[in-house]
Amino acid sequence: MKTAVIRHRVADFLKSHAPFDSLNNEDLLALAGSGRVKFHESEEDLFSAGDAVGAQVWVIQQGRVEMWEADQRRDVLGAGDLLGLEGVAGLDRYTYTARTSTDVILYAVDASLFESMVARYDDVSRYLAAHFSLSSVAGVGRTSWLDAAAPPGSFLQARFGVTLPMTTREAVRQMLAQDTEELMHEGRVALTADVLAMFCHRNPARLLREIRQAGSAEEMIPLLDLATRMVMEAMAHATDVDDGARIGAAVVSAMAECAVRLAEEGLDHFERPALPSGWLTFGAAARYDLIRPRWPNMAAVYDDSADATPDAGVFFTMWNGQADSWLHRFGLMETAAVWPPGTHPCMPLSAWKSFFTETIARPLGHDLYARREFFDLRTMAGDPRVLHHLQSHIGDELGKPNALVPLLANDTLSHLPPMTFFGGLVLELDGGERPAFDVTETALTPIADAARVFALGRRRLEVTNTLDRLASAAADFPAHARLFEESAEAFRIALYHQTLAGGPRIDPSRLGRYDSRLLKTAFGSIQRLLELTHTIFVAGA
Repeated sequence: MKTAVIRHRVADFLKSHAPFDSLNNEDLLALAGSGRVKFHESEEDLFSAGDAVGAQVWVIQQGRVEMWEADQRRDVLGAGDLLGLEGVAGLDRYTYTARTSTDVILYAVDASLFESMVARYDDVSRYLAAHFSLSSVAGVGRTSWLDAAAPPGSFLQARFGVTLPMTTREAVRQMLAQDTEELMHEGRVALTADVLAMFCHRNPARLLREIRQAGSAEEMIPLLDLATRMVMEAMAHATDVDDGARIGAAVVSAMAECAVRLAEEGLDHFERPALPSGWLTFGAAARYDLIRPRWPNMAAVYDDSADATPDAGVFFTMWNGQADSWLHRFGLMETAAVWPPGTHPCMPLSAWKSFFTETIARPLGHDLYARREFFDLRTMAGDPRVLHHLQSHIGDELGKPNALVPLLANDTLSHLPPMTFFGGLVLELDGGERPAFDVTETALTPIADAARVFALGRRRLEVTNTLDRLASAAADFPAHARLFEESAEAFRIALYHQTLAGGPRIDPSRLGRYDSRLLKTAFGSIQRLLELTHTIFVAGA
């Protein structure tokens, strides 16, 4: 009788914590009755890193357990958290040392029985996977319109005379990449944006055209609102971040093109200098790290290598100022752009070349930390040759002896992720506690900074997107490919949560246990990425 009471009490406790809350009562009671209750005093090692895995999985009933890797504390666990999952995940050794920091009561359950639950319950499988890897993170409970069924092949054959086998997601990607509302196959139109929209109820290609052609703020504001809703409805889970960022970047670019066009129309009584010119954006907008439409920090750059009249700078300054004015009228709040001393949003190409030359040659004397995001740049509007000339110049300068990349690598350690969540609070690496954390500062920025280092280290100036930079780094350093893949997933998860929250502040007490576990695993991946960046470009320099 006493044993039955204890088993039911253990089952009641397990039922209140993920992933056991997904088990049926029969399986829950079987699991609760498979083990025993264990007590440990403070400062005991439950197991050590490298020990052979045991036949049990432990659930903390009360108390606090710290996970250590050598002399570094990697995690802090409390009531409802699991220990000893390595064996269930297919490993034969424990990854960390588990050490009690208070008196602890554990429920030990049979590992083989728990493993059978993993095979039978998707929620248990997902929760287990989230402890060890961020790869193949799947969404739950929501559906993106990007996954709507595409027009059937028979329909396309009847309508266009050709069949283009393609998912809705793939079709949207191609239309965005080709900047078109018509996809071709064998020299014929095979799918149009309007036809696709009949099936997925969204038409991003058409919306982009309308944004580019808007003639007033009254037209633009509703279009941007529609674009925001469209991209948010695409974001069902973290795996949608890539496509959400593509759509978001395309919306911002279309909006910038419209602002530049309207600004030029307002200056029709001035003679435009016959110089190649382009509007470049820097930082997050250049990296495609924005999903919701946001203010793009733009600079008008004109090529003064040709004959330039003395008033060329005046004209382009006015043009850029008018473009900014239109962005304000579109309802966008200007972000706090940092323009280092001696720079401003309208400079000739020669001035930008000098800017990068001095930054690369003497980074410590020119506030490299404030200038680092200027190495992320792409064309928003205008002549793309301006950007190509500037990237070529930066690449040439990076090819000369300099300390820029090692210094940037060292600076990545200025933004570190939290260590973990504990008791609904954010636990920092130094043991400090906070009620919330800034996901941009502690997750997105560190990954973007590290990805930039790897790109500049190989002089890949044409690669600006953070996820693309991580993919390139994985190819360049195959021995660490898994870490770059995990870091890319960590970036997706962080950007997903930032997007849903509508800002960078994340309150861990509002997160579900699965999302909390994923973010904790992401913090570990970010920490290892920063350590690798420092090892390769600083310690190994």
